Amino acid sequence: MSCNAFNKYFTLSVILLNLNLAHAQLGKEAWHWQFGVNASLDFSSGNPVTGTSAMHANEGCASVSDSNTGQLLFYTDGTYAWDKNNNQMPNGFGMIGGAGTSTQAALIIPQPGSSTIYYLISADQAGYCCGGIPVNQGVHYSVIDMSLNSGLGDVVLGSKNMLLTTPPTTEKLTAVKHCNGTDYWIIDHPFNSNSFNAYLLTSSGISSTPVVSSVGTIQSHLTSAGTYIVEGIGYLKASPNGKRLALGVQQSFPILEIYDFNNATGQVTNPITITYPTYGAYGIAFSPDNSKLYATIGGTGFLYQYDLSSNIADTIIASQTIISGGVFYPNRIGALQLSTNGKIYVSITDSLRLAVINNPNNIGSTCNFQLNGPTLPTGSLCIYGLPNFIDANNPLIKSLSITNPLCSFSSYMLNAASGNNYQWLNGDTTQSISINTFGNYWVSYFNAQGCIEVDTFHVTQTKIPIINIIHDTSQCSNLVTPIALNATDSNVISYLWDNGSTSPTQTITTIGNYWVNYTFNNFCVSKDSFTYTINNIPSINLGSDTAFCLGNLPLNAFNNSSNYLWNTGETTSSIIATTAETYWVKVTNQYGCINFDTLIVSPETSLFNFIMPNIVTPNNDGINDFIDFGKHQFSSLQLEIYNRWGTKIFENTNPSCIWKPTEEDGTYYYILQYIINCGNSTQNKTLKGFISLIK
Repeated sequence: MSCNAFNKYFTLSVILLNLNLAHAQLGKEAWHWQFGVNASLDFSSGNPVTGTSAMHANEGCASVSDSNTGQLLFYTDGTYAWDKNNNQMPNGFGMIGGAGTSTQAALIIPQPGSSTIYYLISADQAGYCCGGIPVNQGVHYSVIDMSLNSGLGDVVLGSKNMLLTTPPTTEKLTAVKHCNGTDYWIIDHPFNSNSFNAYLLTSSGISSTPVVSSVGTIQSHLTSAGTYIVEGIGYLKASPNGKRLALGVQQSFPILEIYDFNNATGQVTNPITITYPTYGAYGIAFSPDNSKLYATIGGTGFLYQYDLSSNIADTIIASQTIISGGVFYPNRIGALQLSTNGKIYVSITDSLRLAVINNPNNIGSTCNFQLNGPTLPTGSLCIYGLPNFIDANNPLIKSLSITNPLCSFSSYMLNAASGNNYQWLNGDTTQSISINTFGNYWVSYFNAQGCIEVDTFHVTQTKIPIINIIHDTSQCSNLVTPIALNATDSNVISYLWDNGSTSPTQTITTIGNYWVNYTFNNFCVSKDSFTYTINNIPSINLGSDTAFCLGNLPLNAFNNSSNYLWNTGETTSSIIATTAETYWVKVTNQYGCINFDTLIVSPETSLFNFIMPNIVTPNNDGINDFIDFGKHQFSSLQLEIYNRWGTKIFENTNPSCIWKPTEEDGTYYYILQYIINCGNSTQNKTLKGFISLIK
């Protein structure tokens, strides 16, 4: 199969990447997870390897690894901080993060432009007590310098529990990388409010004034006694491309809300509200390709999927699919977290194991939810939470466009979107370039909002699709049977058969070779072929049915290049039939064609009526010269003949013996004992009498 004589077909595919050409899922900074009761996972090999940690966190926690080496740096429950050796940092205590009982108690963010400074953001647990007095202390940050404590890191003195958002706040905390590819948005949600606070973290630190977006549902329910607030519980997560946010509210007003997020301005807009009857969303995660959203219902075994690809609120709500269902203890599920291998892991409350969504980009049950995921070591335990990472680590990007796409490669224009400061891989600084060779092309530039955009375009020689729709057919027959061929393919726009037909179907009535050319929707052409052959059925004739008790009847089924199987178990082309029974043979020729023939040898039961002759005349006149016992098909025989004086003159035990006497004329006495086996019948008989000999 080929495209044309020059084989110049190729595929043009757009790959959307960030400034460093990173992939959509998390990088090495998320290789190590510390969570739950003394639990850890190591993703450095791709698949998680279980281990232990020094932390006991019921819910929120965070870990961070070196983005270049993937080596664990430190982890936290929002109140304490431990180094890579599982030792508490000297000043790593007293942070206001709910001691691991806040949904998203902690989040770790690297300071842009620094290789050693990290911001530990702490979100306290939500709650009221004592007649409506808030116990929640809001959202704070502490600065950790990895150059301290002999390179193991420590909280910088005087930089602990710096107030970010005043109380009361919910337990929701996430971050999105700014579209400039360098800075970060830190996002939390106050209580008694429908506001989001987006703080910008730059190389200069965290801005003191957030971008405030008042949108969506107000989270402000108290119990009748004015005590604990459950609406503060539930995750706030961002999609990997930074374009969407989603949050869950546990109960009182149980919901899941989805928003648009502008990672250039920090604005949250366009809420979509999904309501539940009793319990609201707790764990939340977006798929790596941003097309699916997953949510767990707190305290139950329910896991839902939503298809976001339509961008239409009603369609998104209607796409709700139960991936795992039921209120079934102990399989209550909690947090969801996207991993570096592109899978989403699911906490199972009070369990030694995690569940996993193996293919989260896939729709419905094809996402391949697996309840039996990684099993933790004895002494460890998964509770509600999993580490909180910066899932949205990619800047806003757009696709390159091309002009005049044709299948034969000659020259194309790659056109970047409107912006400034263009930098192409080949050094060009214009908005558009002309390409005429296969390879990778990328451009970086700043858009009107000052955001870095990076587009990649890959031009490669096409591997023509291997078409194998119509399959060769070989029939065992002595007649040609019409064959219906259907060459339909969803990606084909036209067909051309060897006979000039352009229909995707054909009916053939003669043996021979046939072919069809497929023109695909990218205008490349591929060929499929079909051969119709007839192979003759072996010819067999064992002869006509016959009858005997014992004999030697040759049966021959010979055919060239064939295999044989007889009812007797023999595998030769011919056999000798020696008994009365039904004989059959199966003949298989070199093409796999099979034929059978059968011959019936019936028992000749008339032989049971044997009568000993009473005279023999051995005068060589051809009449009664001898007695041929062989023609009577005795199975065994004992013959004795005596003269008139009682002298034995003849004895034989051969069932095929012949008695041709040479004695003088007279009368002789005989004793004949014989057995005849014929089919399923047997005759055992003794005859005695006199026989005359006259020459």
